[in-house]
Amino acid sequence: MKVLIIGGTRFLGYHLTRALLRENFEVTLFNRGKTRDDFGPEIERIHGDRKDYKHFFDIFRGKKFDVVIDLIGYDLQDAIVAEEAFRDCIGQYIFISTGQVYLITENKHQPARETDYDQDLIECPEGEEAGYNYGLQKRQIEDFLVDAFQSRRFPSVRFRCPIIHGPRDYTLRLYSYLLRIADGNPLIIPEGRDNIIRHVYVADVVGAIKSAMSRESVNGQVFNLAQNEVLVLSEFVARIAGLMERKTEIIEIPPGELLANDVPLDISPFSGKWVSYLDPSLAQQTLDFHSTPLNEWLPVVIKYFMEEYSGSEPDNYRYRTSEIRLVKKWKE
Repeated sequence: MKVLIIGGTRFLGYHLTRALLRENFEVTLFNRGKTRDDFGPEIERIHGDRKDYKHFFDIFRGKKFDVVIDLIGYDLQDAIVAEEAFRDCIGQYIFISTGQVYLITENKHQPARETDYDQDLIECPEGEEAGYNYGLQKRQIEDFLVDAFQSRRFPSVRFRCPIIHGPRDYTLRLYSYLLRIADGNPLIIPEGRDNIIRHVYVADVVGAIKSAMSRESVNGQVFNLAQNEVLVLSEFVARIAGLMERKTEIIEIPPGELLANDVPLDISPFSGKWVSYLDPSLAQQTLDFHSTPLNEWLPVVIKYFMEEYSGSEPDNYRYRTSEIRLVKKWKE
């Protein structure tokens, strides 16, 4: 089976490529070539800028693939050009979307189901333009793909993902909590933002993609992905601390107090507004989707970051001294 992955060398794409190679798929990667890979001669590499639409179209128009997996579609024009290039040449187009498509709507149902998508949009909250626009742009792509399937039978499948965890996660969000637990000082959660944690492990996303590949019956459909366990952030942190054999004190401090002391709210990245809470029941029923238990994948990720990772610290960890100072002041 011939598979094209748009992306493929950083995080989700890396794990997906590895999994497909293990099963002898014929894999081609398209990306800018800025991140080295260790796949060797097993894959074909095509380098280019996704935003150079003419070049993208010229490269791929007429090329035949069984499956195209788009990991880096962020703008409507990305999808328009991809559909034009791959029209009548591929068996399936898999698009990775986000749970944020629900968070910019009036939807009040939690956890969000696929049928909760069709809601009126909310106004963009002040100061939240980046997160809002991300959800909005993913919705525009999804709407385009639905129309392309209905009008031209363009065979797309969409996956809506929450926060994805795993080795090689370049966002370093989970790592920022690991470092705070490891240093032994209290960990701050902004008051009122002890969010529900129902994220997903990268290997489970890979499994869902593989389950959908070339399954004609799921073309035109969309699926939420998420872990089975549901817990709040403070419980999640405590679970991690236990696996690290550490004790950590969690302190809730009002957001205004944090900002007044030059401590940004993203010191707790899972406390933000754009953390989705999804119901994966449809994927479980249709794709036999299974999520790896937290106590199985968390040790893998902890070991990666604490023993193998050699990159820079998360940007938000530079505020750690200010956090510790504020906790002492708050307690007094």
